[in-house]
Amino acid sequence: MKWGIKQHAAQGTSKLYNRKCYGYNNDRDGNLVINESEAKNVRLIYNLYLQGKSVLGIAKELERLGIKSPTGKTTWPKRTIDVMLSNEKYTGTVRLLDNGKHDSYYRAENNNPVIVSKETFQAVQIEKQHRSNVTKSEEGVQRKSKKYSSKK
Repeated sequence: MKWGIKQHAAQGTSKLYNRKCYGYNNDRDGNLVINESEAKNVRLIYNLYLQGKSVLGIAKELERLGIKSPTGKTTWPKRTIDVMLSNEKYTGTVRLLDNGKHDSYYRAENNNPVIVSKETFQAVQIEKQHRSNVTKSEEGVQRKSKKYSSKK
């Protein structure tokens, strides 16, 4: 089965390329089309993050505005927003069979309609890295100090 999944991904015939996520619906042929009311919320999430709001702050703002989560609940899980901010599908690009280490995967550019520009997506990725308290050095992965100076 794994071999078959890889073959479909490599040939571009995998149905996973058109797997629905928040902001999209599938048309009759199974292709992704923008759900404009949800896409407006996706753009709002990206913009709020770039304006300096935290993931928790975005969740609270969405709840304040009465925007329901993808599962229809009034509260937004932080993980849902974090995944949305990292989902390249919103730029029209899809990665399949990515193990997270980016060793080998299949990538389809211009796979689906764009909700967030590549520039906005990249700006969010840079900001996420900047805000992260994890650093990588020759010694490996380390957390930044949580101590704050009282002099500021």
